[in-house]
Amino acid sequence: MRQQVLAWLIDWFVSKGRVKRQLLLDSLEKDYFEAGWLTSMEVVEFVTDLEQQFGIQLEESDLQDARFLRLSGVSELVVERSAQPAGNP
Repeated sequence: MRQQVLAWLIDWFVSKGRVKRQLLLDSLEKDYFEAGWLTSMEVVEFVTDLEQQFGIQLEESDLQDARFLRLSGVSELVVERSAQPAGNP
């Protein structure tokens, strides 16, 4: 599932037009805020799309988790949330 999540994340960021696919593939550990690939104004859209795509609900603690700043980390969070029963953070 992690690869499916990474593929979706890469497609999502490429669709925003700020970064090319190959750069993302080479930069899974890069902080996407620092890189300018996501602005604070886009976070709500990003989280909403992510939750809808994978049928999960991220908690406030997920958004504060250092992994949330990297594509590889977001994929880990999604896999973890997907493995938990609904309503059980």
